[in-house]
Amino acid sequence: MDKLKLILVLLLLELTIMFGVKADTDDDPVIMIPTSTGMKGVGLGEILADEIKAFISDFNVSFYLFTPRNPQTPQVVATNDTKSLKDSNFNPDFPTRVICHGWGQNNKSELNIMIRENYLARGDFNVIVMDWSEAADDLNYILSSFRTEPAGKKLANFIKFLVKNAGLDTNNTYLIGHSLGAHVVGVAGKQLQEKKINTIFGLDAALPLFPYGSTSRRLDIGDGQYVESIHTDGGLLGRRKPIGNASFYPNYGNHQPGCVDLTTRCSHRRSWIYFAESLKIPNEFFAHQCNSYLGIRFRFCVQTGRSAFMGGEPSNYGRNVAGVYYLPVHASYPYAVGVYTNQW
Repeated sequence: MDKLKLILVLLLLELTIMFGVKADTDDDPVIMIPTSTGMKGVGLGEILADEIKAFISDFNVSFYLFTPRNPQTPQVVATNDTKSLKDSNFNPDFPTRVICHGWGQNNKSELNIMIRENYLARGDFNVIVMDWSEAADDLNYILSSFRTEPAGKKLANFIKFLVKNAGLDTNNTYLIGHSLGAHVVGVAGKQLQEKKINTIFGLDAALPLFPYGSTSRRLDIGDGQYVESIHTDGGLLGRRKPIGNASFYPNYGNHQPGCVDLTTRCSHRRSWIYFAESLKIPNEFFAHQCNSYLGIRFRFCVQTGRSAFMGGEPSNYGRNVAGVYYLPVHASYPYAVGVYTNQW
């Protein structure tokens, strides 16, 4: 229990420093977190109480496999259940793509459907949808956020199971996570350093309760051989600073064209919508490299002369793509602008 108390104290200090929270004499310090109806101020005391709940409670996750032989009807494969794996259509010769949803979602959420269908429309893949909704579909964002780390470890154990029993090649495997799911796949990558995942895509990785200074329970460069982050709601629901080998900023990373909702969820969703489109329409999300993150921050990209495509299949792994990239996008589908040469 002493170790737990120490962890809680350190978390309190970290949150206070990173989020700049302060309190009056008797008030609980407050930070802003997302809720089902918008942003809400929550006291740190409540946050710490919810972290304790996360420490003492467990949850189940499920893995749904789709292949060319079963593109619409999933097969459930369970960790350490060799029969479920043997009875499935998993093919070690196919590239494997794992999709992980975010807060308030499940395996049937739209992002899983769109990304899965676009992968299978391209060719032969094992597409695995991770469902951790027992933890992520909680109305309490705080509790869900603290469960990303154990969820990531469960995903890592599942991948190790596939490596050992099905011949999964981690060098031909991508992990794709949105919002809280981006941190889940990041934690999984940290657990798989001996056989690193080829590519990890972080789609508008969640910001609230994931301090910039700490990397142990969030997505970070080094979690895979190549980590690409796509930022569409930076500074609000999503992170703003670059966290991958390459970080892409459509419309400078926030306030996506065509989005008018006050909660910014439209912009937050655009990350996975753009990614799904990049699978369907290859080489259209053309981006210019900026000379520094400050060019993104102040919305004026000084181009270096280098360029890359955001998202896509295969990824930018092995193409010497690194740094920060800016790209314009349309306000409606198709969102990709294509190749452009002028300064936007």
